[in-house]
Amino acid sequence: MDYGDRKDGSAKGSGFFGELERPDGGVSTEISVGVGMNGEEMDIPLIVPTLNKKELDYLLKTDLKDKSFFSNMPRSIMKKAFDHASTRVKAGKSPFADDDEASDAPSK
Repeated sequence: MDYGDRKDGSAKGSGFFGELERPDGGVSTEISVGVGMNGEEMDIPLIVPTLNKKELDYLLKTDLKDKSFFSNMPRSIMKKAFDHASTRVKAGKSPFADDDEASDAPSK
């Protein structure tokens, strides 16, 4: 499946949970955000394995184009996304999921 490209030109993937349905009928796989890490700007996914169901529901049920998306987003989401990406980058991996890393979305 072609999910388009990220800002850096790399191809978006199916994320850590695969395609997740949104209430409008669309799907999300990564929901990227730019952050400063190790002295450089990079995109990281907000949808990461450490999220709980409530956090994931916020990301999927809130309109991504809403100007208050980030200001109303629970801080725990950004912290978990940053910590997860930081761990992966330190291990020499991309902050984004490889094709063989998909797992089930949280149910709690």
